[in-house]
Amino acid sequence: MEDGREAVPSDDAPPWFPTGLVVMPERLDSLEGGLPTPWGRLHGWDPKPAFHAAWWSEQADRAWGEWPASVSTVEVVAHHRWGVEVHLDDHLTAHVYPLQTGHEVSTLALHEAWRTALEGTELRLPVGGLKHERGDTVNVFPRHRMSSLESEVDASPPATLATRLGRLHAALAAHATPNAERRWNERLKAIEDRLKTHTLWRAPHTNAVEGLPPVHPCVATIEAEGSVLVPLPRPLANHLLCQPQRRPGLANAAALEQELALLDRFTNLSEREAFYAAWAETVPGAWSSPSAWSSANGGVWIWRYEAMLLLLAEARAFGMPDQAKRCEAWLRDVSRIQARLGELRTVLAVRKGTMWSALVAGAWSVGGAGAWPLTAVLAAVSLVAHGVYRQRLPAPI
Repeated sequence: MEDGREAVPSDDAPPWFPTGLVVMPERLDSLEGGLPTPWGRLHGWDPKPAFHAAWWSEQADRAWGEWPASVSTVEVVAHHRWGVEVHLDDHLTAHVYPLQTGHEVSTLALHEAWRTALEGTELRLPVGGLKHERGDTVNVFPRHRMSSLESEVDASPPATLATRLGRLHAALAAHATPNAERRWNERLKAIEDRLKTHTLWRAPHTNAVEGLPPVHPCVATIEAEGSVLVPLPRPLANHLLCQPQRRPGLANAAALEQELALLDRFTNLSEREAFYAAWAETVPGAWSSPSAWSSANGGVWIWRYEAMLLLLAEARAFGMPDQAKRCEAWLRDVSRIQARLGELRTVLAVRKGTMWSALVAGAWSVGGAGAWPLTAVLAAVSLVAHGVYRQRLPAPI
């Protein structure tokens, strides 16, 4: 779930431009050639022509789907982190993306299998749009008004948002792909390297952890339907720091949880547990199995870690010092969890080693070697190690 919060653009730079990475050029059409940033080149276009009615008919030959070739009125409703919300006449809303970060929104509508899977969910897909080789530039939707994450959690508990997210993931479950542990760990390394954090974390994901088609939902309101979800493009910091990948639904849930945490929407651990329980109730059971959630396998923690890295990246890219400080404080505590997991790997090795040794000693005793006392000692050590391991393993949440 992404934050569709409104923001009024300043005279110098709109909220979608990453002033923490690069100075905004006087002419936005210079974005077409790309601007260098510490994280790679930033590509985009000048959206101002799209704020005039004549522009829409001029683009009809290049558009896909039900493009509004005849527009009478264009109302710029708000500038957001992801781009510009525009109302066309009285029945359409266009999302204009000045910075290109991929084709994830249009693909949800144009890939028939995914579109069919999402039918019947509360996600409203675009009915038409414009695509550039580097990404979507405009997507047109049925008329709606974007909502902020803050307003949504003021109206309902975080667990409700988790349930809504889980329903989308459940709808896409048939299109899940197998564990991509190596690529997910490489992604983490790319983010850590670019941000130059002092943390390093990799996870041995289980086969129950699967990748899903990418969807970044945000809450919106349709007058006749009430609250719905609409897809947003891949976040800019995500786009600049690492390659696009299918990621587990749990990764999206953890990202939403961390966003809500920065908004101080959790007052105690039980509320976080209720959040993840609500998500788990809507998705296939294997995705929240003990092995999938185990901290020894990464579980929820590895995705909470990735989410916090990306929130730190967002803070640095868009000049948000308070958010950056909170993210850095959270990341400093990661070393404590990693130290615990390092100790437990030793305990796990002792448990496995003594268990196998006890089995071998027991086999010798059956053969007449008289090693029963050694067998008993080794078995006892293995049981003690098992108890220590279970007791010291960090909770999933």
